[in-house]
Amino acid sequence: MATTYGELLEAALAKQIKIELAELEMDQKDLADAVGIGRSTLNRYMQNKQSFPMPVYIRIAEALNLSPKTLMERAEARVPQEG
Repeated sequence: MATTYGELLEAALAKQIKIELAELEMDQKDLADAVGIGRSTLNRYMQNKQSFPMPVYIRIAEALNLSPKTLMERAEARVPQEG
């Protein structure tokens, strides 16, 4: 289970990417192909088994027709707030 802010943010990022994929009627294979990585590699990122490298993150955002900033802001909004 994610416990640090970074782990929570990575989990939220994976969830947001899934949402963006659904809205674009894409699947993870489509995204992996668009980004130029293997589906198994993307799957490791999406399951939080490996962190997204920054160049890959930027290509993912572009493939989803988003700026990296917008994708991160949407993901960050999903991180549970303390209090």
